[in-house]
Amino acid sequence: MMDALVDLSPMVIADLLGIRPKTAERWANLVGGNWSAYLAVRRPAP
Repeated sequence: MMDALVDLSPMVIADLLGIRPKTAERWANLVGGNWSAYLAVRRPAP
């Protein structure tokens, strides 16, 4: 499960496990996942 936290975004983990996105984000940070760069790329252009 910890490997999935690094490989998948916290939103996907939250949906799969039925937990809050913030909780999934905290778990991902604990195992070394950092999705902040991914979110910056996903922002729509102005």
